[in-house]
Amino acid sequence: MTTTYKCSIANCAIFFIFLASFLAPSSSLSIPLVDKLFQKITVNISNDADHEIQFMCGDGVHDKKLHAMKPGGYMWFRFHDIMFPLKWCYVHLGESKHGVFWAYAVKLRCIECIWSLRNDGVFLLAPDGKEAISHELFLKGDYF
Repeated sequence: MTTTYKCSIANCAIFFIFLASFLAPSSSLSIPLVDKLFQKITVNISNDADHEIQFMCGDGVHDKKLHAMKPGGYMWFRFHDIMFPLKWCYVHLGESKHGVFWAYAVKLRCIECIWSLRNDGVFLLAPDGKEAISHELFLKGDYF
């Protein structure tokens, strides 16, 4: 005899509340459980331009204020891929080149996303670090 289990709304809600209690940052069990259930993503952003770059990222860690990155400087952040996260960064590469790019989106298909900020744009490096794919900035204008 085969038993199938159907998830009623009440049972599913209880399960998700139970699961969320372990995912809460205050829980000492949260990190190992989250690490086991969800993939960890790393985003690295380096300034490969010949001038200082103003940037801010909506990554859930940083303060969403403009910061300056000196030439040769870099920043990084990590997070778990829970429910298709979107992480963005605003960069000001120059008077005519500034805007927002997706630092992480599922469609990028990277586990370690390596970004290079250059004089001529924003580039996502291939895992081997050799091939660079240019990405367009969007929300261009005087928003920040």
